[in-house]
Amino acid sequence: MAKDLERIKRTRKALHQQQIDALVCRLPENIVMLTGYWPMNGFAFLVFPVDKEPILIAPVPEEELAREGWVEDLRTFKWGLVDSGDPYVSIASLLKQAAVELGLVGKRIGYEGSFEFIAAPYVGAEPSVFSQASLAMFQNAFGENLSDATSLIHKLRLYKTPAEAERLRTANDIARIGLQAFFENVVPGNSEIQIAAAVETAIMQGGTGYKGVKVARAWASVMSGPRGVAAYKPHLLSTQRRMEEGDFALLELAAVVDGWWSDLTRTRVAGHARPEDCEKWKAVVDAQSAALAVIRPGVASNQVDRAAREVIEQRGLGSYFIHHTGHGLGLRYHEPEPFLHPAVETILEAGMVSSVEPGIYIEGWGGMRCEDNIMVTEGGVEILSEFSRQLAD
Repeated sequence: MAKDLERIKRTRKALHQQQIDALVCRLPENIVMLTGYWPMNGFAFLVFPVDKEPILIAPVPEEELAREGWVEDLRTFKWGLVDSGDPYVSIASLLKQAAVELGLVGKRIGYEGSFEFIAAPYVGAEPSVFSQASLAMFQNAFGENLSDATSLIHKLRLYKTPAEAERLRTANDIARIGLQAFFENVVPGNSEIQIAAAVETAIMQGGTGYKGVKVARAWASVMSGPRGVAAYKPHLLSTQRRMEEGDFALLELAAVVDGWWSDLTRTRVAGHARPEDCEKWKAVVDAQSAALAVIRPGVASNQVDRAAREVIEQRGLGSYFIHHTGHGLGLRYHEPEPFLHPAVETILEAGMVSSVEPGIYIEGWGGMRCEDNIMVTEGGVEILSEFSRQLAD
């Protein structure tokens, strides 16, 4: 994989500005940003010095994947075999060796000290996290001059490089395969869980190998009929409830492609839509269009939220739009910035990536949401996830 020279330059500039001599990372989401390699289990470590070449430490079973990244100095440790021994002992030794070779002992080292939420690695069933064990290894290798660099790392993640933008385009290309499967499977008789499974399957089958993609996975959730009133929640529960004629289903879709994420939503009717449902859906889609129309560098986050909210309020549905209009994403399903919320005045800048997702939720009726991913550009906005917004054929 070609080096992302812009990412490397930005990271070194930020370290210089913060007077940090190196970053030490172990969370897969940060390693993929700084190396191009997405750890399968989240059990890899990166030493990224401000003025020297980085050192990547990865388990032997992932050596082939790690070498497809752009870090040339790769050091491996045994893991998972009868003669592997304690991997933490091996990692500690390799970290100490790297600290000495790079002249980082006693220097100021940034680490991921405050990541309360993390992105799932490829093996999402058993992710590894930063803990006291990792901190102890860092202290042993580099000394006590450790600095929590979480804010610095999030600032780096906020502005995508051209290479990262292309990876997000690919992630959304693949997510659209899932949206198509959703449209095809929202028919009378199919259950919520059946529809969700079809979406996940389509993404895994159609995404793996697409433009050289190694891994494409998805987490799809579907809520239908009156159950959709709770679809504003961060995480939804699909059931065996079966679609009936005129029911509408809401899909919440997280897709990850080689470590880069998309977050999309569509609403679709099984069979024929009722006129009153079409009117409500038009309010949601028009609200999204209004928000998209104002996005550009220099616009405040709450201006985007206001543009969407005013449309829904004008249609008499304002009390049912109960969440924010958008959130950051890229290296995680939900990133903290930018946050398109009535109370947030943060100014949008080129390179930021966000969802735009107005919705309404009415007790006894259900919920509707339309969510796309966008990137703020120098000239305005790029919709990364363009796809049909039809409620029904």
